[in-house]
Amino acid sequence: MSNLEYTEDFEALLNEYMPEKEEKELKRVVSGKIIGMDRNYSYIDIPDEPFEARVRTEELSGKQIGDEIEILILSKVEEDDNLYYIASKKRLDMEKGAKKLQEAYEKNEFLRGKIVKKIKGGYVVELLHQQGFLPNSLSEIPMDKGESFIGKEVSLVIKEIKEEKRGKKILLSRKEIVALQEIEALDKFEVGQIVRAEVTEVLDFGLTVKVNGIRGFIHISELDWKKTTNLASLYKVGDSLEAKIIEIEREKRNIKLSVKAMTRNPWEILEENYKVGDVAEGKVTRIVNYGAFVEIVPGIEGLLHISDFSWIIKKININNYVKVGDIIKVYITEINKDENRLKLGIKQLSENPWENASEKFALGKRFEGNVIDVKPFGIFVQIEEGVDAFIHNSDFAWVGNRSYNKGDKVEFEVIELDEENQKIKGSIKIMTKSPWEIAKENYKVGMIVEKVVKNIQDFGMFVKLEDGVDGFIPTQLASKDFLKSVKDRFNLGDIVKAEIVEIDDEKHRIKLSIKKVEIEAAKKENRDLIEKYGVSSSEN
Repeated sequence: MSNLEYTEDFEALLNEYMPEKEEKELKRVVSGKIIGMDRNYSYIDIPDEPFEARVRTEELSGKQIGDEIEILILSKVEEDDNLYYIASKKRLDMEKGAKKLQEAYEKNEFLRGKIVKKIKGGYVVELLHQQGFLPNSLSEIPMDKGESFIGKEVSLVIKEIKEEKRGKKILLSRKEIVALQEIEALDKFEVGQIVRAEVTEVLDFGLTVKVNGIRGFIHISELDWKKTTNLASLYKVGDSLEAKIIEIEREKRNIKLSVKAMTRNPWEILEENYKVGDVAEGKVTRIVNYGAFVEIVPGIEGLLHISDFSWIIKKININNYVKVGDIIKVYITEINKDENRLKLGIKQLSENPWENASEKFALGKRFEGNVIDVKPFGIFVQIEEGVDAFIHNSDFAWVGNRSYNKGDKVEFEVIELDEENQKIKGSIKIMTKSPWEIAKENYKVGMIVEKVVKNIQDFGMFVKLEDGVDGFIPTQLASKDFLKSVKDRFNLGDIVKAEIVEIDDEKHRIKLSIKKVEIEAAKKENRDLIEKYGVSSSEN
């Protein structure tokens, strides 16, 4: 408890004219009539007493000659050959008050007191002719409204009475009184009741309010059916608004309120009027990085995701499609009342070029289109609005290099379809026979060909059969005679005569033999010699 300076003016004045030793046997309570009053003293006639009693006039505020009063005789004094009883009405009132205070303290009863002064840490309160201290922590008085309580009477309870040398120190509290009053006020409220609330504080997450002196709170989610942000721009302290009580927290002496509960849930209205697949008209309320929000019914914003603007354009600039305030038509793709989620689309209002893609762009189908983009690794050819195919450089031609420019007309065949990622891969060369297919038609095992040597290695040499198809002659098949290296006998550009001895369709490989041709030639030569001379070349 903070140091409270009690006023002792009366006691000081009283002691000025009291004898040093109070005659305790004289001290008693008596009743009498006021028979005289001057500026300083008033005189009381007490029946059956030998002397008049003298009381300080300032103690008899509101009294006049002839009034009956009760006083406390303290002592007697002789002045100007007259004897008087020294008495006090205030001392009697203080003693009676002290007794009542003690009784109220012991019984935990409520008392009324007047706040007379604001001091450091609290207030000085006068009650039953005593002074007590009401600390700020127990006052239930807002710090900024303390001065307005000076001179007001309030209900209090006594928390502590301590006897000290300078007198009693009385600690008071208003907290229990206010709590009881708030509980009584709360009991008058009902859930569902519509009340008027005054805003006392604006927070990021809601509003604190007062309703008939009771604390209340409106969460940001209870202010409107649609998402609300930046409350400071919408409300200020002192604003008055109507709200519905949605919860009474008796223990906390608080009520929770809702503004949006005063109107019908717009999700019910939405479900009554729309379903998935309907086309609706709404107003663009917000644009964000991932899309735009469109209000279909008051209080409900649906998300028009960036991916639902176009079937064909992947990276779009939303501002090229809509602006805040625009009234647009949208397709409803999802309504989820439980999660308060509404999804919308614009692209669904037009035909999806990828619908039935497995049939429209089936493998093996051929298309003709213009080159719309040229990359170092290939070209993109438009099939129809919003659909293009990619052709890799390696699919331009079987042999040699080809190049294309934007605008060139190209015919191609679909070789790959990815419906999930909406990708088509095409090929130009696949529409013509491959060099291998041509080679298979033109060459058979046993055929003897004469071809140019195009590459010589330690293990053999390659000859050109067709553009894109080479034949391979291993070292052991390059001659009927032993060769340590084909380089010892052959040079690039030489024309060699060889027989096709193997065609491997799986590995796309054709093997030839010079050795076999030379052996057959030697055999033929022998046959000719025998036929002509009767001897072979070996006999010669």
